[in-house]
Amino acid sequence: MTYSRHLVALRTFGLAFAIVLIPALMGMEEPSCAGATTLEVLEFRPFQMPGEVTPQNAIAFDPEERVYAVELPEQIHQAMVVVEATDPTADLAIQCYVEEEFIAGHPIDEALGWTVIDLPSGDSTVIVWVRPLEGAEGKYTFHITRGLTP
Repeated sequence: MTYSRHLVALRTFGLAFAIVLIPALMGMEEPSCAGATTLEVLEFRPFQMPGEVTPQNAIAFDPEERVYAVELPEQIHQAMVVVEATDPTADLAIQCYVEEEFIAGHPIDEALGWTVIDLPSGDSTVIVWVRPLEGAEGKYTFHITRGLTP
């Protein structure tokens, strides 16, 4: 009977050891961020006009949060968008819409990691697209509402 208990313990140990070693033996690699559709950095900085008080960064960025609401005074017509993708191979693009109608696209200077966008009058939507070489396409959306009292 002692022999069978040791045999069971030995088999259990062998199984546990195999489970730990199988990924290493099969050449499995560490997980990478290749193909990630998230951003590492995202800032939305409205340009301040003399006498106006606006936040330096209008959002509290969380890489998992994909939709943001931004309230701005009607007088602000430009903003700086700072972005950095989690996947360094990802292409980034910014587009502006009014009532789901495309208004303008804005390229991002890859060396600087930011661009200036023109904000149309009234309420609008700004979308930051993240397109990695591998994987699906992702986006971050700003719903911009005008009428905030400075």
